[in-house]
Amino acid sequence: MRESRSRAWTPSIVALTSLLALVMGSLTVTATPAAAAPRFGGTVFERPGETYAQAYQRVTRTYGNLDAIRLFFPGAPSSWRKIRAKVHQTPVVVSFRMDPRAVASGRYDRSMRRWFATAPTNRPTYWSYWHEPENDSVNKTAYRRAWRHLDKLADQAKNRQLKSTLILMCWTLDRASGRNWRSYYAGPRAIRVLAFDCYNTGRKSNVYKRPKAILKNVVRLARRVGKPWGIAEFGSTSIPAAGGNAGRARWLRNYASYVQLKGGVFATYFDSHVGYDYRLHDRPSRTAWRKIIQR
Repeated sequence: MRESRSRAWTPSIVALTSLLALVMGSLTVTATPAAAAPRFGGTVFERPGETYAQAYQRVTRTYGNLDAIRLFFPGAPSSWRKIRAKVHQTPVVVSFRMDPRAVASGRYDRSMRRWFATAPTNRPTYWSYWHEPENDSVNKTAYRRAWRHLDKLADQAKNRQLKSTLILMCWTLDRASGRNWRSYYAGPRAIRVLAFDCYNTGRKSNVYKRPKAILKNVVRLARRVGKPWGIAEFGSTSIPAAGGNAGRARWLRNYASYVQLKGGVFATYFDSHVGYDYRLHDRPSRTAWRKIIQR
């Protein structure tokens, strides 16, 4: 009887062992790799009397080597020879603007083909046509057509590091804005990355707004359309009633943590005085941002 029981149980043990091995193997195969860390960086604005090269050296002395630099061109972009001379090997989030009808007509085809063809192939370039078009009297249909035209030119370069990036305002995603972000969206084939300019507007009520409250609409939209997302500009003035510089340093850390938690690909701080003073003059804020960049 004992021998027969042993024989009866043996197949069951073998089957159970095989089942467990199959389950564990499935778990191993389906494991999802961790998302890449976001690139954190910012702007390089010249102080009075400074050249861009001097400002760049000052910024890198303060924060170390940035993971990304935000560049703005009021017209067509500079050549890559000039851009490399400015930012060396740093990835860029770069925007430029030309008349959309002129772009679609092919007027800039030669220069833009060359620009895309000479872009770096060893690091990402998040390029954007006419950032924040919502506040300008741009014709939306012409704008989308220009975007599609430029993206076709970029595709000809066969450079996977070229990331077409639509940059809009966070305010546009708020129902109170009365805007529709799709008015500026050239479609999933033309736009690879969605990016937004998302500042702390809590200065009006003397608070540092929680990053989730600022960025939740961005995260929700990116998930809905299945696109990577980034923050092309963000910043906050120092608010004495909300903890001043120490409060801003804490807000910077929380903002960066939320971007990383939700899978953002980059966030560049607007370290300048345009409209409001977002510059990080103080030690707590500078130390916090340096540690984030050099994490």
